Amino acid sequence: NILSDFNDKAFITDLGLCQPANMKISQEDNTFGVLPYVAPEVLRGGVYTQESDIYAFGIVAYEICTGFPPYHNVPHDEFLALKICEGLRPESNYKIPNLIFDIINQCWDEDSLKRP
Repeated sequence: NILSDFNDKAFITDLGLCQPANMKISQEDNTFGVLPYVAPEVLRGGVYTQESDIYAFGIVAYEICTGFPPYHNVPHDEFLALKICEGLRPESNYKIPNLIFDIINQCWDEDSLKRP
């Protein structure tokens, strides 16, 4: 969730996926979230981690830079989930400065351990 105050100051309040790093919880077969923002490893049945939130942050950064929600031109269904697991990422034909887009791409890395 991104909120803004009356001075147009933005706050990232909660991606709603991870818990504090020191909290132990059970995530038995639970996948939550809005499909375009859910990391591929979570779609495959993995648990939510700090790395999966970094993936979601990359999607949010893409949306801020382009003004478009991710995958706005395709149905958000099981086929999109499969394509994301196979490596699909939002279109990159927008004029995003290379340095910023490189960071966004790192956030989307298939290997969650390579994400910033």
